[in-house]
Amino acid sequence: MTQDPNSPEKLSRDALDAYQLGSYEDAVQGFQAAKRDFLERGDEINAAEAANNLSVVLLKMDRTHEALDAVKGTPEIFQRAGNSQMEAMALGNLAAALEATGEVKQAEECYIQALTRLEESDDQETRSYILQALSRIQLRGGKPFDALTSMQGALDSQPHLGWRDRILRRLFDLPARLLGRGS
Repeated sequence: MTQDPNSPEKLSRDALDAYQLGSYEDAVQGFQAAKRDFLERGDEINAAEAANNLSVVLLKMDRTHEALDAVKGTPEIFQRAGNSQMEAMALGNLAAALEATGEVKQAEECYIQALTRLEESDDQETRSYILQALSRIQLRGGKPFDALTSMQGALDSQPHLGWRDRILRRLFDLPARLLGRGS
């Protein structure tokens, strides 16, 4: 059985391909069309996923307010569906859009909510990404100790560290070792 070339699933896949190739305007158009078509057939979950992807592309294009508009309401859709993993990702995307539009306090709150949703998940990669973003916001917000704690959590969440992250982890471990509490 061949798939309809105009199906929202195909539009979404093509939009993702366009994004990966750097054809951002094509990706925007594709995700917008996919979202619209998913909504027309009553598929709120896939429409929300297309909206999240659209938000990511718009942020990449520095169209921050459009990105925020695209992602608003998607965490609640995933929450109603009982999908805490997708809710966490949507909260992370919402936080990124809020941060990009200068709404830093709200962004911090969304990142913290995303981490709460991820407690039920074993997705360490997403957890690490969110902790790094939270750390960045906390550092800029004048909360250096919170930022260090978040960054340490991000490093601890990564199963395989690159050389830069291994150096950071050793630096974070240094005070504990000096106090006789570390490895």
